[in-house]
Amino acid sequence: MIEEFALHSGRKCHLHAISNDLIPDYYLLSFPKEFGEPSPSELPEIMGFGIRKARLLAQARTADPEAYTMVYSGYSARREKGWHVHIFLLGNRWKKARLYAMLALKNLAQALGLRKDDAPRI
Repeated sequence: MIEEFALHSGRKCHLHAISNDLIPDYYLLSFPKEFGEPSPSELPEIMGFGIRKARLLAQARTADPEAYTMVYSGYSARREKGWHVHIFLLGNRWKKARLYAMLALKNLAQALGLRKDDAPRI
Protein backbone atom coordinates (compact mmCIF):
# COMPACT_ATOMS: atom_id res chain seq x y z
CA MET A 1 0.00 0.00 0.00
CA ILE A 2 1.32 3.43 -0.86
CA GLU A 3 -1.37 5.58 0.74
CA GLU A 4 -4.41 5.41 2.99
CA PHE A 5 -7.20 7.97 2.70
CA ALA A 6 -9.61 8.67 5.57
CA LEU A 7 -13.17 9.41 4.49
CA HIS A 8 -15.47 11.83 6.33
CA SER A 9 -17.37 8.77 7.58
CA GLY A 10 -14.24 7.60 9.41
CA ARG A 11 -13.78 4.64 7.10
CA LYS A 12 -10.71 4.42 4.87
CA CYS A 13 -9.73 3.53 1.35
CA HIS A 14 -6.29 2.41 0.19
CA LEU A 15 -4.12 3.09 -2.82
CA HIS A 16 -1.87 0.19 -3.84
CA ALA A 17 0.89 0.07 -6.43
CA ILE A 18 0.40 -3.14 -8.42
CA SER A 19 3.48 -4.93 -9.68
CA ASN A 20 2.62 -6.35 -13.08
CA ASP A 21 5.11 -6.91 -15.89
CA LEU A 22 2.42 -6.78 -18.57
CA ILE A 23 0.81 -3.58 -17.27
CA PRO A 24 3.34 -1.08 -15.90
CA ASP A 25 2.36 1.97 -13.84
CA TYR A 26 -0.75 0.28 -12.45
CA TYR A 27 -2.49 1.26 -9.20
CA LEU A 28 -5.56 0.03 -7.38
CA LEU A 29 -7.78 2.22 -5.21
CA SER A 30 -9.77 -0.08 -2.94
CA PHE A 31 -12.37 0.02 -0.20
CA PRO A 32 -11.87 -2.64 2.52
CA LYS A 33 -13.90 -5.78 1.77
CA GLU A 34 -14.98 -6.12 5.39
CA PHE A 35 -17.01 -2.89 5.03
CA GLY A 36 -18.86 -4.08 1.93
CA GLU A 37 -19.67 -1.38 -0.59
CA PRO A 38 -19.06 2.33 0.02
CA SER A 39 -22.16 4.34 0.85
CA PRO A 40 -23.60 6.67 -1.82
CA SER A 41 -22.14 9.64 0.08
CA GLU A 42 -18.67 8.04 0.19
CA LEU A 43 -18.47 7.32 -3.55
CA PRO A 44 -17.84 10.90 -4.77
CA GLU A 45 -15.25 11.36 -2.03
CA ILE A 46 -13.37 8.18 -2.98
CA MET A 47 -13.54 8.93 -6.71
CA GLY A 48 -12.35 12.50 -6.11
CA PHE A 49 -9.38 11.17 -4.15
CA GLY A 50 -8.67 8.69 -6.97
CA ILE A 51 -8.71 11.40 -9.64
CA ARG A 52 -6.45 13.69 -7.60
CA LYS A 53 -3.97 10.87 -7.00
CA ALA A 54 -4.08 9.74 -10.64
CA ARG A 55 -3.27 13.28 -11.76
CA LEU A 56 -0.37 13.58 -9.32
CA LEU A 57 1.04 10.16 -10.27
CA ALA A 58 0.67 10.88 -13.99
CA GLN A 59 2.40 14.25 -13.61
CA ALA A 60 5.30 12.64 -11.74
CA ARG A 61 5.63 9.74 -14.19
CA THR A 62 4.86 11.32 -17.57
CA ALA A 63 4.96 15.10 -16.94
CA ASP A 64 1.29 15.18 -18.04
CA PRO A 65 -1.38 15.18 -15.31
CA GLU A 66 -3.99 13.95 -17.82
CA ALA A 67 -2.04 10.82 -18.89
CA TYR A 68 -4.11 8.30 -16.94
CA THR A 69 -7.12 6.03 -17.32
CA MET A 70 -9.41 4.94 -14.50
CA VAL A 71 -11.53 1.80 -14.78
CA TYR A 72 -14.37 1.01 -12.42
CA SER A 73 -16.34 -2.22 -12.62
CA GLY A 74 -19.66 -2.47 -10.83
CA TYR A 75 -20.46 -5.36 -8.51
CA SER A 76 -21.82 -7.60 -11.26
CA ALA A 77 -18.84 -7.11 -13.57
CA ARG A 78 -15.97 -7.52 -11.11
CA ARG A 79 -13.55 -10.41 -11.17
CA GLU A 80 -12.55 -9.88 -7.54
CA LYS A 81 -14.89 -9.19 -4.65
CA GLY A 82 -14.65 -5.78 -3.04
CA TRP A 83 -15.12 -2.25 -4.36
CA HIS A 84 -12.11 -0.97 -6.30
CA VAL A 85 -10.96 1.29 -9.11
CA HIS A 86 -8.02 0.59 -11.42
CA ILE A 87 -5.68 3.47 -12.27
CA PHE A 88 -3.33 3.13 -15.23
CA LEU A 89 -0.73 5.74 -16.09
CA LEU A 90 -0.43 6.05 -19.85
CA GLY A 91 1.97 8.15 -21.84
CA ASN A 92 0.54 7.82 -25.32
CA ARG A 93 -2.19 6.31 -27.52
CA TRP A 94 -0.21 3.09 -28.13
CA LYS A 95 -0.01 2.35 -24.40
CA LYS A 96 -3.76 2.90 -24.11
CA ALA A 97 -4.42 0.60 -27.08
CA ARG A 98 -2.20 -2.06 -25.51
CA LEU A 99 -4.03 -1.73 -22.19
CA TYR A 100 -7.43 -2.15 -23.86
CA ALA A 101 -6.20 -5.20 -25.80
CA MET A 102 -4.94 -6.79 -22.57
CA LEU A 103 -8.25 -6.05 -20.82
CA ALA A 104 -10.18 -7.57 -23.73
CA LEU A 105 -8.10 -10.77 -23.57
CA LYS A 106 -8.49 -10.97 -19.78
CA ASN A 107 -12.27 -10.59 -20.01
CA LEU A 108 -12.50 -13.12 -22.83
CA ALA A 109 -10.57 -15.64 -20.71
CA GLN A 110 -12.96 -15.02 -17.81
CA ALA A 111 -16.04 -15.34 -20.04
CA LEU A 112 -14.74 -18.68 -21.32
CA GLY A 113 -14.06 -19.89 -17.77
CA LEU A 114 -10.29 -20.03 -18.30
CA ARG A 115 -9.58 -17.45 -15.60
CA LYS A 116 -10.90 -17.09 -12.04
CA ASP A 117 -14.01 -14.94 -11.83
CA ASP A 118 -15.90 -14.08 -8.62
CA ALA A 119 -18.58 -12.05 -10.41
CA PRO A 120 -22.15 -13.08 -9.57
CA ARG A 121 -23.96 -15.11 -12.21
CA ILE A 122 -27.09 -13.28 -13.31
